[in-house]
Amino acid sequence: MSLVKSKDRVADHGEVFTPAWMVEAMLDLVKDETERIDSRFLEPACGSGNFLVQIVRRELAAVELKYGRSDFERRHYALLALMCVYGIELLADNIAECRANVLEILAEHLNLDESDDLYRAAS
Repeated sequence: MSLVKSKDRVADHGEVFTPAWMVEAMLDLVKDETERIDSRFLEPACGSGNFLVQIVRRELAAVELKYGRSDFERRHYALLALMCVYGIELLADNIAECRANVLEILAEHLNLDESDDLYRAAS
């Protein structure tokens, strides 16, 4: 992924994306919180969701470890994990991309399709 979509966006909005290796390194600094299902995270400039996607991945891994044997609890706590991450973004295309990226992580993890009630609740 490029760290810049366009020079105009950098000039107009200061938009520069955080590389994946740096996201992981920064999240490792708060590793215990990223593995706690009910930890709340706010990304004040979420862009396409680089941080939020990785946080959701880590929280879903924690859900799997703790509730993986019960499909009901697994689905319930996966949705809770998703509800505990928040992002703020100014640019509409980034908002749409971030939502799609985070929803895709949840859908893949739980094997959901668009007709599933949980998928609709998450979106």
